[in-house]
Amino acid sequence: MSDFKTYQQHFPVAKKVNVAIPVPQGDIFRDWAIISSIDEDLVTLQLSRDELPAGVRLSTGSIMDLRVGSDDSGYSCRGIIVAEGFQREIILRLIGEIVSNELREFYRIDAFLPIRYFITSEKSETALKIAWKEKREARLAAEKEQKEREKKPWERLRDMRHEEQPDEELTGEDLRNSKEDDDEVVEEDDGLDHSWDDVIPLAANISGGGIRILLHHQFAEDDLVPVEIYVPLESGPKIIDAVCKVVFSRENLAAEKQFNRPTYNTGFHFLWIDERERDALVTYISNVQLKRIRMMREHYMLRERPENEVLADKATIIKRRITQAIIGVMALTALTFIVVYFINYTENRPKNEIELIFDKGFMEYLKKMGRINGKP
Repeated sequence: MSDFKTYQQHFPVAKKVNVAIPVPQGDIFRDWAIISSIDEDLVTLQLSRDELPAGVRLSTGSIMDLRVGSDDSGYSCRGIIVAEGFQREIILRLIGEIVSNELREFYRIDAFLPIRYFITSEKSETALKIAWKEKREARLAAEKEQKEREKKPWERLRDMRHEEQPDEELTGEDLRNSKEDDDEVVEEDDGLDHSWDDVIPLAANISGGGIRILLHHQFAEDDLVPVEIYVPLESGPKIIDAVCKVVFSRENLAAEKQFNRPTYNTGFHFLWIDERERDALVTYISNVQLKRIRMMREHYMLRERPENEVLADKATIIKRRITQAIIGVMALTALTFIVVYFINYTENRPKNEIELIFDKGFMEYLKKMGRINGKP
């Protein structure tokens, strides 16, 4: 079955699909839409709303996810926005394969990322999931607190006043006092998590469904491993917490010779990960891929040719010019020979009978006229 028929089979007209619209800050806005039409790989979607929230834009060239069903029994495909019509109608060109179950596994890159993994003796999935949720909640609370600290004092005062009395406006005196307080504040915390400064990035093959890395510790298949991944998003770094299940752990002999210690290719599947963080990870992956494609295209267009190719071209050009010069000389020689031959032939060729009779008659006429003496 061709890709076009597969697209039409999985995304028929009038089908309701979930869409994930990328937001400039690196987040994902989720909505649903109805498929209005499909022609080969071009799909027209009618979004559920006429107006999108502030900050959510549909720009040509952006990559969107189309998803049907749940994470366990659904499937998805990616599409590039090629046009936007009236009443929030957008046209997508589907790309790649339709993927079931693990909806993000097909989108992956090789990258160097700071990664922490934790060896735990806990075997209970319930206990690990509870610990993962508590860790995420604590991290979100810390991030919220940090954002509050980054606000200016008068902004914090405005928020406090707004919570207490929403209709009350700050006076000029309040703003001046807040400004004076801000001048007296000495920032001791820069808001950065310096615990990652000494974490050496690992060579990882990563996707929205899991990660493969080289480790010096051997895990058993189906082991549960909590991990933290430092993702350098354009909007700012983000720490992703997840609990992974070990898919495989194989000895890598080549890496062992290089590091002089046991080394294992280890594959992890994300067992528990927040979907917003998964979307942020996929956004990072897609941005890296687009940058690499752009760099490869620019390098190809502006690349310097290898020196041996340049020398070979120079030798070819010299040979061609010498050949052209030789052919030119030969052609000129042949032309000169032909011209000289025809001149000599014209002057020295034997006269025919008519010409001889004419010359004889003409000479006799001259004699009679006394113009010449003697024989012709």
